[in-house]
Amino acid sequence: MNINMNINTLPKLMLTLLLLISSSLYASNVSANTKSNSLLLSTDKTQFISANMDAGSVSILNAETGELIAEQALGKDLRRLALDSVNNQLLVSDYLANQLYLIDAKSLALIKTIKTGDRPFGIVYDEYNKQYYVTLFEAKQLLTVSTDGDISATTQTADTPRGLALANDGRLFVTHSMTGQVSIYDTRAATLQSNTLQLKKVIQLIDTPEHASRAVPQGKPRVLDNIAISPDGTQAWLPHVLWSFSDNFQFQSTVFPTISLLDLTPGKEKEMVDKRKQLFKQINIIENNNTTRIVSNPHDAAFREDGKKIFITLSGSEDLLVFDLSRQGEIGKKSKRHRRTKLQGGVKATQIYRHIPGTNPRSLIEKDGTLYVQNAMSHDLVSFDVSGKGPFAKVKLANAQFANLISHDPIAPELRLGKTLFNLANSDKFENSAMAGDFWMSCNSCHVDGFNFTNKYLLADGTKDVKVNAMTGHIGLSSMIAGDPIEAYIDMIQKTQGGMGTDPKKPELPKVDPKAPSVEIVRLMSALNMYVTTKENLPYLSTWLRFDDERKFTHKSEWLNSASCESCHSTLYKQWSNSNHGMHMDSPYYRFQENLAAESEGEPFRNLCRGCHAPQTILNNNTAPLTHLNSMYEKEGQSLRDALKAGLPVDETGTSCVFCHRITKAEDAGGNTDLTVNLKDRAEYLFEFSSNPALKLIAEAQINASPQQHKDSYSNPELYKSSLYCATCHNEFTPGQGANVNNNYGEWQASKFNAPDNPEQNKTCIDCHMRMDMTDFDKKTPGQATDNGPIKPNLIAHNFIGGNYYFSDMRSKEHGKLSRDILRNALLLDVAMSEDDRNIDVKVTNHNTGHKMPGGARRQVWVDLVVTDSKGVERLVSGQLNDGYLPKDSRVFAKKSGYMHGEPVGLKFWRVEKILADTRISPDETRVESFELPEGLSYPITVVSKINYRSFSKPLTSKVQAAFPEQNIPFADVIELNKITKVFQQQ
Repeated sequence: MNINMNINTLPKLMLTLLLLISSSLYASNVSANTKSNSLLLSTDKTQFISANMDAGSVSILNAETGELIAEQALGKDLRRLALDSVNNQLLVSDYLANQLYLIDAKSLALIKTIKTGDRPFGIVYDEYNKQYYVTLFEAKQLLTVSTDGDISATTQTADTPRGLALANDGRLFVTHSMTGQVSIYDTRAATLQSNTLQLKKVIQLIDTPEHASRAVPQGKPRVLDNIAISPDGTQAWLPHVLWSFSDNFQFQSTVFPTISLLDLTPGKEKEMVDKRKQLFKQINIIENNNTTRIVSNPHDAAFREDGKKIFITLSGSEDLLVFDLSRQGEIGKKSKRHRRTKLQGGVKATQIYRHIPGTNPRSLIEKDGTLYVQNAMSHDLVSFDVSGKGPFAKVKLANAQFANLISHDPIAPELRLGKTLFNLANSDKFENSAMAGDFWMSCNSCHVDGFNFTNKYLLADGTKDVKVNAMTGHIGLSSMIAGDPIEAYIDMIQKTQGGMGTDPKKPELPKVDPKAPSVEIVRLMSALNMYVTTKENLPYLSTWLRFDDERKFTHKSEWLNSASCESCHSTLYKQWSNSNHGMHMDSPYYRFQENLAAESEGEPFRNLCRGCHAPQTILNNNTAPLTHLNSMYEKEGQSLRDALKAGLPVDETGTSCVFCHRITKAEDAGGNTDLTVNLKDRAEYLFEFSSNPALKLIAEAQINASPQQHKDSYSNPELYKSSLYCATCHNEFTPGQGANVNNNYGEWQASKFNAPDNPEQNKTCIDCHMRMDMTDFDKKTPGQATDNGPIKPNLIAHNFIGGNYYFSDMRSKEHGKLSRDILRNALLLDVAMSEDDRNIDVKVTNHNTGHKMPGGARRQVWVDLVVTDSKGVERLVSGQLNDGYLPKDSRVFAKKSGYMHGEPVGLKFWRVEKILADTRISPDETRVESFELPEGLSYPITVVSKINYRSFSKPLTSKVQAAFPEQNIPFADVIELNKITKVFQQQ
């Protein structure tokens, strides 16, 4: 140090030195293990800060009195918040608005809005690195956000990252809600690697094995919302459920409440499998009637400050679960149990406080011997005295309504009731009309946060043999869930939930008649349906189609007529208008099927079909039957051209240009039109909707003057090049029952063509179905997407060529040829004689299709075989049509769906309960069909084998002809996909 330094500078230097020392000590002792939460304490512990979930606001409350000091409305569904105490600011996640809010922690004033990927959820603040971490539940990402509100790093993660906990040594723990995993990231190493988080380990929670008794916990760990680290940092507790879809779906035997434990020894992190807490085992509080107290949906966990107890909210049954940890052994130390004493899962639940006041308890926090529980539906705080010492000290209710979190509920009372019912598994509420009996789940146990992308995990976890039971969901529905679903809801509740008077433990309760419910039950079920049909769920109920808009419906005048696109995109328009994706998706075959659905299940059930075949009619609130049939033979969308010329708006059937090119999101929920359409944010031009030719020219001139704006509005390359884009309609499952109807996307994912790391082999749906040459998928054909525009080396054709040559032929011979080409390019054929000369083996290989063959539900593919002896006599014939009818003993490649009792469902595909047979050929699979040769053959024999294909069977066409006699509906011709002739000598 310079001894000549001015003495006046010494106090400043000393202060600086002290601050540096203090900062260093603080940085090395950032000791508080912290977790993502929706309820926080201020730095001085005098105030609570609450993210009020679907109320869309953040509140500050006096921690002593519960007084609501301030509330700030921010967005839609605020799930978590984290506090930066140095800058005195909060970061808040808005789950439904896909954004974060950086706000002042004192005034709650908005500092910055940060756009994110889909469904931001968990947030923690890292005091060591001075930054936040945020999970994006649907986008599969972990964001690093600076204190200025900038996203400084984006880390791709395993599926469904949700809960967060940060240990004091910098390890960041991420729960993966729908896959049962916990990822561990090193946040201290991140500062050395451009702020990207380093993945250290992934722990896969084990499945609890299946058991013959459905009252024994079993299944896959799912719905991991939160993770709580013990005060000493040695272990973590993870509340979740187990999904078990290996048997018929029942609320009391499909989802089991569970808490898993992790050993957090650095570098040796693992699940403590033998200490998992499960209902009827470690969670086994006995009621007065000598039965186990049933609980539902473990959600959040919090340790008492001394680490001697842990508290867990049970959001479905609305209980508080307590474990006393004072007598558990230390992690990693050998137990002092006698070697012959069997471990019984460690500590057991010591108390279940039955039915916390309020509705739907979620987050909780402990302060000075008092536990505060946040209720998500009633938006209040309940306080409990948890200060008692010793393993037998009970948690006691301190204040049933310590505080109101919000000044008023922005959600309408009936909608709030419906959402409450969706989350409820408390059998004591609405006792005579309960949603659930003595069971242990709510709707939310499976439909996590409502109806969204998590649905695909339900379908994927349905592990039953589909030939015995193909349904993942509710079984035995007497009516499908359509526009007036009250009867369906009651029926569903009674058959799978033990509610509405069917609880076996309460035989005294009257059973509700689904066809004649009381006024009160109608009110409850109407409220439930109000929530199910909210914008973020299923607004049109039978289809997963959604609008990215606050409106539910538009008017047909708000949609551009597809013919208006022809003036600039004439090639693509003609391809589309003559294609099977064009305006002819309302063919007589489709009308026949839709009318059958309406007749069978009620008029609103048409939406299941229209979601894909006529989506604009749904979005325009056109609920009437489609009575005007377009001509199947109309070429190039002439009726659209006529309407455009006359200035008439149209409800286009099929997938219009604007509809397809304004899809902004593929939900990946399993199909059934699980997509979002955005009509409001596209670029619009002056006079764009005008029918005046001169004004239309002005509109087109504007587009030509600013083409990039137009392109940006109607192009989403990342989505449109993805096979998931096509899966939204080409995958189907049954509403409510959850049985798979079509799984083209899943079949492609499992095929060799799904090879993103091998460009030469990788083929998406577009690479095969949107080409100009269907004989060679690798051949690139140049062309213009825009008239007078640049020549593209590989034009993405809008022919949408598939297996339905029948319709393609009617409008365009070119389309018909392309359809036949793609079919003939699909299957290889070979014929051989068995070694013992007794059989002819026909070998069919699906060598060039990314999904099972055939892909469509009504397609027919079969072997046509003729064996002729040396005298020219046909000795063996199979698969030859008889007056257009296929003999029953033909070797057909098809899927046959049926009811549980074995009868085929026929055309009512939405009623499939099990698969009676599935002989379709998987990608790259070779199927061998053996035909036994008759005795006494004179050799040499000639074998002629064919693979035949037909779009529609004669029986089906006959039914459609009878339904629409005024239409000129021909029978489908048979295409010969492959043929081989061989002569065999006797060996």
